[in-house]
Amino acid sequence: MPVALCYKTRHMKHVLIPTDFSIRSLRVIHSVIEKFGNEKLTIVMMHALRMSTSITELMMLSRRSAHHDLITEDYKEACEIIRNKYASNIQLLKTEFLFGNTSAVFRNFLQYQNIDIIVCADTDDFRLAGKDSYNPAALINKSKYPVYRVPLTQRKEKFLVSAMSELFEA
Repeated sequence: MPVALCYKTRHMKHVLIPTDFSIRSLRVIHSVIEKFGNEKLTIVMMHALRMSTSITELMMLSRRSAHHDLITEDYKEACEIIRNKYASNIQLLKTEFLFGNTSAVFRNFLQYQNIDIIVCADTDDFRLAGKDSYNPAALINKSKYPVYRVPLTQRKEKFLVSAMSELFEA
């Protein structure tokens, strides 16, 4: 009796974008849509956190931990706006946390998320959202994954404007 073979076909590009939960970090998505707009996209917004060395904190670590409090309401609203604006391109837009700061942990995270490419801003304006947050640039640079760097123009306004308006600047 013949055996049917199933081949895993991927009709979707999986993109990782580091985030500090600022609206600015979401602006990278516009360039992702421009570059890969003809493909369905899964976009993983990743925030990196150092792994605690406290056994008590590790035992209490759960999906409902305090790290979810780092996600701002503006960030959540902006993600929803992006989902709606690019509904025909974005299959899934989600935010995930990377716990740990070793190359092995990062590699496993990328493999688990089926990442094809990493996209990040070419400037290093990363802010630390929490006490355990860190900039994952060193891990990204050491990884063997393709990295697409997006130039983000600096804001020209000198007046205080809503952070949400930054989302619409390409």
